[in-house]
Amino acid sequence: MKCSRCSKEAVLTQSYSGLSLCGTHAAADIEAKARKELRQKGGLPSGSRVFVEEDNTYRTFALRIFLGNLLAKRTDVLFVKSPEEAGLILDACTLDDAALYVLESVCAGTQDLLVTTGDGRISPLSVIPADEVCWYAERHGFSGEKTVSRTDAAEFLETFRTGHPAASYALKNVGDALKKENK
Repeated sequence: MKCSRCSKEAVLTQSYSGLSLCGTHAAADIEAKARKELRQKGGLPSGSRVFVEEDNTYRTFALRIFLGNLLAKRTDVLFVKSPEEAGLILDACTLDDAALYVLESVCAGTQDLLVTTGDGRISPLSVIPADEVCWYAERHGFSGEKTVSRTDAAEFLETFRTGHPAASYALKNVGDALKKENK
């Protein structure tokens, strides 16, 4: 299959958008989505003190690569060792993680947890499916295992997404809308 944007061989197909992308265009698409999410959540203003949550997975690896590319020429952002020192916390939550959190919260009856004012936490990768984040990490040298949630809700969502490829986006958008309503 060919890339939807050029004539190179596609390495990634996005069922939710219908696009097939080569390595160059897939990486650019992932980075553009993450930059947009970061910008929409307030960005990284000059003088930001940032803490990046670590979990030694492909998610964190991908987030660090993204931040390295994004901030390579900036000297006005300081990374700190602990969340207490930070004004902003970046976590490596993917679209799958964000959607699953909303679904599990509703199923467990803890949907009130979705209505928060925010805690200075931004998830730039939360608009990108986990398999694309994993591909991005592997493209940049990650060789660890891809961890997959095996809860009943995760299995339900995976099955449901087969016929409804944008279901994860819809769930994430519901979670984001609830946070906005509470501001």
